Amino acid sequence: MSKNSNNYLTIGDFLRLCLRRWKWFVISLAVCLIAAGIHLQRTTRTYTSHATILVKEESAGNNASSVGEDFSDLGLITSKNNVTNVVRHIMSLDVLMEVARRLHPEADEESLLRIAQGLGASMDAEQESDKSTIINLTYIDSSPEKANRVLSEIIQVYDDKYIEDKQLLIRNTSNFIDNRLRLLEQDLDMVDDSIASYKSKYGITDLSSVGDVYLQQQSQSEARILELSNQKAMALFIKDMLDSSSGERRLLLVNSGIDNPTIAAQISQYNNLLMQLNSHLTYTSDQNPMIVNLENEIDGLKKSIRTAINHHIQTLDIELASVRGFNNDATAKISSNPEQAKFLASIERDQKVKESLYLYLLQKKEENEIGITYRSSAIRILDIPHASSKPTSPNIPRVLFTAILLGLLLPLIIIFLNITLDDRVRTVADIQQRCDLPVLGEVPSIGRRKKRKSVVVTEDGRNSLNDAFRMLRTRLELTRTPQEQVFLVTAEGPGAGKTFITLNLGMALAYEGRKILLIDGDLRRGKASTKWKAKGDGLVEYLQGKTDDWQALIVRHESYPGLDVLPSGDLPDDPAGLLMSPRLAGLMAELRKAYSIILIDTPSSTTLVDGEILLRYADCILFVLRAGYSDRRTPERIDEIASSWDKRTFIILNAAESGEYRYYSY
Repeated sequence: MSKNSNNYLTIGDFLRLCLRRWKWFVISLAVCLIAAGIHLQRTTRTYTSHATILVKEESAGNNASSVGEDFSDLGLITSKNNVTNVVRHIMSLDVLMEVARRLHPEADEESLLRIAQGLGASMDAEQESDKSTIINLTYIDSSPEKANRVLSEIIQVYDDKYIEDKQLLIRNTSNFIDNRLRLLEQDLDMVDDSIASYKSKYGITDLSSVGDVYLQQQSQSEARILELSNQKAMALFIKDMLDSSSGERRLLLVNSGIDNPTIAAQISQYNNLLMQLNSHLTYTSDQNPMIVNLENEIDGLKKSIRTAINHHIQTLDIELASVRGFNNDATAKISSNPEQAKFLASIERDQKVKESLYLYLLQKKEENEIGITYRSSAIRILDIPHASSKPTSPNIPRVLFTAILLGLLLPLIIIFLNITLDDRVRTVADIQQRCDLPVLGEVPSIGRRKKRKSVVVTEDGRNSLNDAFRMLRTRLELTRTPQEQVFLVTAEGPGAGKTFITLNLGMALAYEGRKILLIDGDLRRGKASTKWKAKGDGLVEYLQGKTDDWQALIVRHESYPGLDVLPSGDLPDDPAGLLMSPRLAGLMAELRKAYSIILIDTPSSTTLVDGEILLRYADCILFVLRAGYSDRRTPERIDEIASSWDKRTFIILNAAESGEYRYYSY
């Protein structure tokens, strides 16, 4: 039964393993630093230019303190700038194309489009916070001077386009006012001529004698009629523009005088969308999905404006009817005045309406003229474009730190995976943690590059192998009883080194002056006979009855006196059947009398029946495991099988690591 033990790697053991493999870390660090150097050498240095702008919330007219007038009703900028829209406009292809055109005036349209796309890929614009109107602009380029220039051009182009759109709106408003003024001038001339002709015809000079009270009521109602008529006239004009059959989309009058905030906001939004559509059409076709979406949005907004104006006109008509009814009552009370006064009052009322509208448009015309000459920017530069003095990419400290970190982590990961995924027996601790069988000792490895001799033990040898086999010999002598004379050396499979252990342990015992016999009981391979260079007849021939003189079969090597070897002989077809021969029992009885210790090199006792047969003649079992070769589950299987052997079993660890694996346990 296997022992219950902690199967883990301590930090101290892991650090000792890492220290023993310090060369891995040196090589890994060197490779990573060289790779980092090559990366830094081949990577183009880039610089980042930064700029900060503030989006003004008020309209341009509100900032013209020198004019001394409130121009908020001019329609130049009627609403606060949306910061998100400003960010999108700055990053738009429209702005970037103009920047590319200014930076590369000689390039064609296709080249300008590629340049603009490249500018957009290297640029970024972000709002500083959700509630802030500050925008942070960055541009990355290999030249800090070019980065600053590009960022400055982007800001300037956006500002120019904003002012251009504003001036276009003002000019359209001015053209509308000029047309209306010309029509009103003609109407006023006609009214003045009518009044003059009528008074001259009837000799009327003054109508001030009409009752003041009724005239005052009439005047108030007429003033209200005048105001409502103005609003209705403007509403009808805008409706006529919307219902125009020419099919041309025209900007609507923003500052129309309509006392309806909803209609004013819709007209402003309609003009903005129309200007945005016209801007996009300069560099793309009308089949672009973005253009189609804008046209659909403009058409929908146009219908909404038309509906709202119709409702507004109906409201004005109702109110006009009410006010005119009041006015008619006042007029009826003046019915005692001559028909001339009544006629003149009607003409003069029409004259006042047209004069009022004429003066109103003259005022707007003057305000528009001021707006044309006054250039107000929508943004204010807080931080001018300035590039970093050091390259922002590649980040040399970060690259070097990453290289050093990677250079240290790679060996750590490899060592850790090598330990945790290793399923081979490495140390005596691996065996002791998995079975209760005693470990007789361990034989160190002499390295992979050196080829081991078959027999390495010499009488005066002072190396680690000689010391290890002497230790095995000493422990075997201390642990065995006088009755334990025959030792079966076996392993779970080939490659564990049981023949090497058998030969050298036999030599170590022979140097004590004892009579030692090594029997090559592996009738399937005869490896011990091959290493001992013992060719000819052997155990097979004796068991087959070809000879009865076993002493004649013993081979003694001149270089290794004191150790007798009974070779296997010619390998038979049925080794197990031959070992079942009764002659083997008699042979073993005679050999016990002739030798102090007998070592039998046998094939696997766990997988082949040969070993099971030879177990009957053994007093002790020496099971060989090889470090770095035998599976870590093998000790558990040996522990389970050894309980059925009814013989003392010892484990020998062959090719034990003399380095790092001696410093940790699982």
